[in-house]
Amino acid sequence: METIQIIQIKQIIKIFLASSKELSNDRYAFGNFVRRLNKTYEKRGIRLDLFEWEDYDAAYNNRRKQDEYDDQIRDSDMFLALFRTWAGKFTIEEFDVAVEEFRRTGKKPKNYVYIRDLFEGETETDELIAFKRRLSDEMGYFWIRYNNNDSLQLHFVMQLQLVESNRFDSLKVENGEVKFGDMTIAQMDNLRFAAGNEEYKRMSQRLAELPGLIEKARLHVENYPNEKDFKNELQELLNERNKLQDDLDQQQQFLLDTAMRITRLLGERITDRMRRAMEAFEEGNVHEANIILDEAEHDADRNLTDFRQSKELTEQKRQNVIYSIDELLFKTSTLMADASIPIDKRINQVKVLYSKADRLAAEVNYDKEKYFCLLSDYVKFLSDYGLYKEAEVAGLLQISIAEALYGIEHPNTAASYKEIGSVYWKHGDYEKAFEYDFKALTIQKQTLGMEHLDTARSYNDIGTVYDNQGNYGKSLEYLLTAASIKEKILGKEHHNTAVTYNNLGLVYWNQGDYDKALEFHKRALEIRKKVLGMEHPLTAQSYNNTGMVYYIQGNYDKALLLYLKALEIWEKTLGMEHPDTAASYNNIGMVYKSQSNYNNALEYCFKALEIWKEVLNIEHPNIATSYYNIGFIYEEQGNYKTALDYYSKSYQIRKKKLGEDHPKTKVVLTSINDAKEAMNSSKNK
Repeated sequence: METIQIIQIKQIIKIFLASSKELSNDRYAFGNFVRRLNKTYEKRGIRLDLFEWEDYDAAYNNRRKQDEYDDQIRDSDMFLALFRTWAGKFTIEEFDVAVEEFRRTGKKPKNYVYIRDLFEGETETDELIAFKRRLSDEMGYFWIRYNNNDSLQLHFVMQLQLVESNRFDSLKVENGEVKFGDMTIAQMDNLRFAAGNEEYKRMSQRLAELPGLIEKARLHVENYPNEKDFKNELQELLNERNKLQDDLDQQQQFLLDTAMRITRLLGERITDRMRRAMEAFEEGNVHEANIILDEAEHDADRNLTDFRQSKELTEQKRQNVIYSIDELLFKTSTLMADASIPIDKRINQVKVLYSKADRLAAEVNYDKEKYFCLLSDYVKFLSDYGLYKEAEVAGLLQISIAEALYGIEHPNTAASYKEIGSVYWKHGDYEKAFEYDFKALTIQKQTLGMEHLDTARSYNDIGTVYDNQGNYGKSLEYLLTAASIKEKILGKEHHNTAVTYNNLGLVYWNQGDYDKALEFHKRALEIRKKVLGMEHPLTAQSYNNTGMVYYIQGNYDKALLLYLKALEIWEKTLGMEHPDTAASYNNIGMVYKSQSNYNNALEYCFKALEIWKEVLNIEHPNIATSYYNIGFIYEEQGNYKTALDYYSKSYQIRKKKLGEDHPKTKVVLTSINDAKEAMNSSKNK
């Protein structure tokens, strides 16, 4: 007997699509896209209800048909108007109805205007020109230009996500495709802001050239195997391809992030400078957008001073500061997307921009929903680049706003708990990470249900914290639950599922079940190589973790090969001073220790310690591990006094963070006793 799964619909999003007959093909394609998109959304308990003029009952009922359309508009959550060469009076009337209704309610419908690029030989009518002038001059409105279905679809999905949840968690770039879950929304090469970007084009063109050059170099090596120059040439080309692919992946995500930033501002009044910067970005000229926004910081200081010093705090002066905040936030995205600027310089400049935007928002009573989004982006940025102390401050403020704005039992509040839980976890404060992750999971199970990706992520993260605490049974329970949910939603070949496979491998490793650990780490590595590419930070993580299993099994040569591969990737993608890079230094050092190469071992382990002390809490478990490993090397050299000094530092951290009865704490205590006994024995000889 076959059963039919009944999906509970918790939310209906009503969409009104207005357009002229000249865009009937675009409207038809868009309708089909929304119907396909509905299949993905319905799994999340959301249904999209698209209203098109063909759907409406044309029966006579003593009312002007346009009046009935207007009622549908007022009842909609989203209003979309498509134009190309002309703007009919009914479509403009529909837009006006939507704008007026939004002004009345302050909530809906969210209004978006799309203007199709002209075909060769076409010109805009006076009506459309006048309508665009009105949008720009009177309303400060930025419309969306599109030249193909991919562009239309991407912008719509970004807008839809804002209507649904104010978040973009489900939109990612994978192998040149913009994905919503497992559904491809657009090809990056079909999006003007990517295809017109000079750095993007340069990377793409060079990547297209490299396979032929690599194959030619391979033939040279095969024909002349003893020629070292040919081998070096091949390796250089392979290295260039791997690095370039990673750079392109990063650039694609930065460009998408900037497009998402623009989406948040659509439908609002924006400055002329912001409009010009947006237009430059949409054309692919992100560097020009940065130049246009160069004066934003200076004007922000001036607008804030004017606001503070005004004897009469007018709404216009406050609005000027708000415009400055929007400009600063937009520049955080355009700066990160400007590949002509070194990444370290971009990070430092963006940190300053976020900090200034945060200060301004706090002073002028910034819109709470927009402030929530500002802080969410700020926390993620700080956490991504290892700035955990600043991330904690911003994260706690984000939580207070979420609780006041949305209430405790809301997905956005849960997201805030998750974000700061991640910060605490990265910083080594597992108790606080635990506290916030459980809060998030409780809300997610109630509001989203068990079969939701956010719920799976919380199970995964809690399982990871249990692992760090040494509670491996509980860790496996939560991680296996996370894996089961992800396999059902995403499948077994998805990189997000690989995250949990990786974590399961770590727990089995901690338990001493190395065959199981190797199975899950290899599974994660193969998925990541296939989906993310050979040169990706998460692929490096799997190289490293697979190497850990070989190391503990005594296969040091294979372990060293994998560790060095991980280090090469992390240095390229994360920089020299990042916790993951430090982990690679530490692991390489331990292989050298096992091979009795103590000088190299100490060199790499001290590199790791210096980085961890710089970027992590001084009581982070990684620092305790580093102290322990250095002590171990000194003990094997017979330098028991120095070994005891480092063992003692490790013991104090583990005792405080994990407790005296934790297995890792007991390991250090045993080593202390062994070193004391060995030192006393050597003195008595």
